[in-house]
Amino acid sequence: MPVAAGSRASTATGSLRSAIWALSWPLIAGAMVFIYLDNVSGLPLLSDPDTHWHIAVGNWIIQNRAVPHVDTFSFTFAGKPWIAKEWLSQVLLAGAFDLGGWGAVTGLSAAAVAVTFALLLRLLLRDLKPLPAMLFTAAALVMMGPHFLARPHVLAFPFTLLWVSGLVRAVEERRAPQPVLLLAMLLWANMHGGFTLGLMLVGAFALDALIGGRDMAERKTLFVAWLKFGVAAVLVACVTPYGPESILVTLRIFELGDALNMIAEWRSPNFQDQPTQELVLLVGLYLALSRGLKLPLVRLLIVLGLLHLYFRYARNAELLATFAPLAIAPLLARQWPALKADPEATPANAVARRFEELARPAGRGAVAAALALLFVFAGGIVRFANVEPPDEILPPAALKFAGEAGFTGHVLNGYQYGGPLIHAGIPTFIDGRGELYGGDFIKLYVDTVYQRTDEPLDKLLDRYDIEWTMLPKELPINKVLSMMPAWYQLYSDDRTTIFVRQTH
Repeated sequence: MPVAAGSRASTATGSLRSAIWALSWPLIAGAMVFIYLDNVSGLPLLSDPDTHWHIAVGNWIIQNRAVPHVDTFSFTFAGKPWIAKEWLSQVLLAGAFDLGGWGAVTGLSAAAVAVTFALLLRLLLRDLKPLPAMLFTAAALVMMGPHFLARPHVLAFPFTLLWVSGLVRAVEERRAPQPVLLLAMLLWANMHGGFTLGLMLVGAFALDALIGGRDMAERKTLFVAWLKFGVAAVLVACVTPYGPESILVTLRIFELGDALNMIAEWRSPNFQDQPTQELVLLVGLYLALSRGLKLPLVRLLIVLGLLHLYFRYARNAELLATFAPLAIAPLLARQWPALKADPEATPANAVARRFEELARPAGRGAVAAALALLFVFAGGIVRFANVEPPDEILPPAALKFAGEAGFTGHVLNGYQYGGPLIHAGIPTFIDGRGELYGGDFIKLYVDTVYQRTDEPLDKLLDRYDIEWTMLPKELPINKVLSMMPAWYQLYSDDRTTIFVRQTH
């Protein structure tokens, strides 16, 4: 008997040790995404110029211990009302940059994306078996790839998933969302302006819950509970340095109208440039039609709404790629029980058994070890890789020339150079803050640099007291400037041209 007892104790100890160091699919996926994104080139995370002005705004907030209420970064709209609605993300980006330069910025952003995909896979595994859950996650990776940028939306990704998953879970369990979910909204509202969609989804899923109620009594109970949660969500969303103003900014963005089409991320997706996104959509459509997928009316409208947002604006790819799978996963598990997650399943095949085991949560030891190794990896990137934004985003030679030349007058800058100029402390003509400039001004800028306006160029330059220009070399305005006697080209490289007004 003592021998048998000792054997059982030894087996239990071994099982416990094994559980502590157990890996999981979400942990593996998150680590792979992090290593892919946190690389020596800084791409794709640093391939957007807006990262620069987000860091500059974050530094302003840190230095002034306050948030801005008026523009101080341009000369065209200086002193006009403007709010840093993504202030918390901007502070985090600025803090990372101050601590470890661009390498730390990519490390922070890569960590946010890695957590997003690990979390997405973990949430899907609650309803689905590993293979379909991993296919959804892989599809999301493809769809979201073009928008992996070191910007506020990336830092907010994990909280958006928690929010939508919490709403879906509440509908499935015939109750209102848990109050703790409001913490996700609080962080989302202070990190990225997309939280307004999160508020709208409360109404959509509340309607889904009401329609799915068993009887009138249950519907009445659900209505009151969801109404209370919805009101609480709106109030929590106003807990920002700007109160409800952060919600109103979204309306200003959509008031840009046709000017939105002049900004790349606000255009419809171009499947010639992104064929893999089209392939994912076609495969998904094929599977839904060939397998006879059936969705309740409201859930179907939610998915179609997400699809519409993506077709309307390419930047919404991440909404479709993550929210839609979370919304339909429990429905798939009900319609096709073969896809349903089964934690107790023990396949006879050893490989299949291991595959299923990795769907369980990772052990604490494995998580701690993975985080430690990834932290060391990220530290190596910061210390030795000398990560810098690509030249086509940050024109280092042109900026260095401008700094050495000591230009102090107003600059007519390329739209994509606005962020780097702000980061360099140079007030801009225009930059990525579309809600500040408005549709008319953005259109004026585009018509001017492409010379599609009847107004003589010299009059516009005089109106804004432009003393020098820093523009992409291919823009038609450069040819016009070269023929104007009051202007001369002072600098040019493969990408950027600088003209200066002559003074006598």
